[in-house]
Amino acid sequence: AKLNDLDLADLVELAGLERPDLRYPEWQGVTRPRLRGDGDAPADIFAAIREGDIFVNHPYDRFSTSVEQLIEQAVDDPDVLAIKHTIYRTSGDSPMVPALIRAAEQGIEAVVLVELKARFDEARNIGWARALERAGVHVVHGFPALKTHAKCALVVRREHGGIRRYVHIGTGNYHPRTARLYTDTGLFTCRPDIAADVSDLFNYLTGFGRPQRYRKLLVAPTD
Repeated sequence: AKLNDLDLADLVELAGLERPDLRYPEWQGVTRPRLRGDGDAPADIFAAIREGDIFVNHPYDRFSTSVEQLIEQAVDDPDVLAIKHTIYRTSGDSPMVPALIRAAEQGIEAVVLVELKARFDEARNIGWARALERAGVHVVHGFPALKTHAKCALVVRREHGGIRRYVHIGTGNYHPRTARLYTDTGLFTCRPDIAADVSDLFNYLTGFGRPQRYRKLLVAPTD
């Protein structure tokens, strides 16, 4: 394969094939206590977030039992009305894209921003975007003059006659392999002020609104 078609994780893996003695043991990560369920079953991530904000630090906290779990549980939850997501980089072994496709097929409003200017991943992201669009996901590509680097997800859920919004905001790509390699942080919250800001941000990214101000978020290039 040409080097231009490989991301950093691919190069690290390729470089270590001939000298396994130079590689550190693979770090498996742990599951935060509040995200641990009974036995093999995962915890109810929505109930865990309602108890209070959850801060994760990858790769020390496991990506699969935190970030991926939020999207997978949202897709299978009959009370979820909408899932909105940004994709800057992801990979073929990630459950994110298949989960969003399944959400759209089940009648959940699925909205995804796919950044086409992600260096080295342009062709791959175009492929993801086409697959999502074919499934009925509302796909947007950001702004021509800007590269959208935000990493956030929003789940809108019906609860007790009202609506509650759950949010993940992170520094890392939604990429399960780099989540085991790079050091990144993430916040899960359902605080109304932050959730309202993320909702306004998605409305802006999809062309449905232009917020005059944000309550808690600092959003470039305005801020």
